[in-house]
Amino acid sequence: MSTTELRASSEIHLGRQHTHQHGAPLWLSMESAVRGGDICMCEMVQKELGRGDDDLLAWVKRIPGFVCKTTDEELQTVAEISAAHPAWVQGQKNYADPFVIAHAKDDGLIVVTEERRAGPNAEDKNLKIPNVSDEYGVTCMKFFDLLRTQGWKF
Repeated sequence: MSTTELRASSEIHLGRQHTHQHGAPLWLSMESAVRGGDICMCEMVQKELGRGDDDLLAWVKRIPGFVCKTTDEELQTVAEISAAHPAWVQGQKNYADPFVIAHAKDDGLIVVTEERRAGPNAEDKNLKIPNVSDEYGVTCMKFFDLLRTQGWKF
């Protein structure tokens, strides 16, 4: 399987549904996948997590190799996405999303997100990660699809 880019919404959803105490096998599997190079997160997603009030950010920081630095190539792709969809990012809304797609595109990754595609002819401000990912040849999947592809069973 290709390495996966985990987006903050999936992390936050996971953290709220399965706390570290109650979902230990799941969290340990994720940590093992990070250490094995199967899961990563771009640094803008880490910054997005920092706006929350839970302990996900501390957990992410404890795992070496989880967060990947933004490259110059990714910044170029972010600029392309921003030019093509100028109304998509609005302040903090969707701020990390172009970086997630750029990271996945440039490294050949799959994006894990709970977002659903906006309908046809959606305005830029209403686009979702899967819509823009399609334009850049990036595959998206839901978190539970990641569980299945990784073969994790609990």
